[in-house]
Amino acid sequence: MNDLNDIFNLSLDDFKEEKKKSYSTFKPEANSGKDGVYKAVVKFVPWHKDVKKSIMKKWSTWMVNPADNSGKSVDCPSTIGKKSIIQDLYWKFKKSDSVAEQKLAENFSRREKYASLVQIVKDDNNPDNVGKIMVWSYGSKIYNKLQAELKPEYGKPHNPFDLFESKPFIVHVTKVAGYNNYDNCKFAEERTAIVIDGDTMSKTQKDMEIIKNYLNESPDLSLYDYQEWTVETEAFVNDVIANVVPSGRIQSELETSNRTAKTNTAAATKKEAAPPVVAKPGKKEDDFNFDDEFDSNFDTELYDSL
Repeated sequence: MNDLNDIFNLSLDDFKEEKKKSYSTFKPEANSGKDGVYKAVVKFVPWHKDVKKSIMKKWSTWMVNPADNSGKSVDCPSTIGKKSIIQDLYWKFKKSDSVAEQKLAENFSRREKYASLVQIVKDDNNPDNVGKIMVWSYGSKIYNKLQAELKPEYGKPHNPFDLFESKPFIVHVTKVAGYNNYDNCKFAEERTAIVIDGDTMSKTQKDMEIIKNYLNESPDLSLYDYQEWTVETEAFVNDVIANVVPSGRIQSELETSNRTAKTNTAAATKKEAAPPVVAKPGKKEDDFNFDDEFDSNFDTELYDSL
């Protein structure tokens, strides 16, 4: 129960809004680098709240409403296996015999987005970022380089997220045909442990406590996971479709898709209401197991679903 005496001891601090934490993102772009080349060195680090999601992955679409030219990035429900009007319309138009409808497919094209946490080891372009953990949103080229380490065609796998035996990642971004090119990015040969405040960490109890406290201050990577549609997002998508698709026949499909989505949501809610299953005691959220979760000889199947 709150102490009612507090109402007689009001302070201006009681009415100050708490500032929300804001996190910077790592954006290596050729235009920001010296002589048109962005160079840096980073270390991938695990997301301590869910190490299996250290690589966030989702399908997104940049949608533009021709009515007012407003644009918005929308996460595609197909990311989590839900029926998606965005995916349905894309393939309907893409497979059409009509050239005009094939052109319409571009309005609903999706792309895979990825995000991970990285520690900035060296960055002459932004030296103030060195030592910080930042979010790096990247595309398929960087993702494929990660997968090549996790599941190599030959040799032993390398875990880029291992805190003690991972290879630094050399960032080398150039401009090709007007776009950022990441072909020259690669992992270094040597394996090193994470360095915090100038000290190289080891598997001692003291250092592991330092690492846990350090990672607890990491940006919230869940913000880069699939985001459920809000009422505003659904209204925006419907408005875009109404202004992009000329045929009235699409309206019925839109309504069918919306009904299906609502049915799926209702089913999921009903499932959540089922009697809870008593789980076995597990680890606490901040309980790191460095030998199992970050071992360099980890099971690569951990990331197969990513």
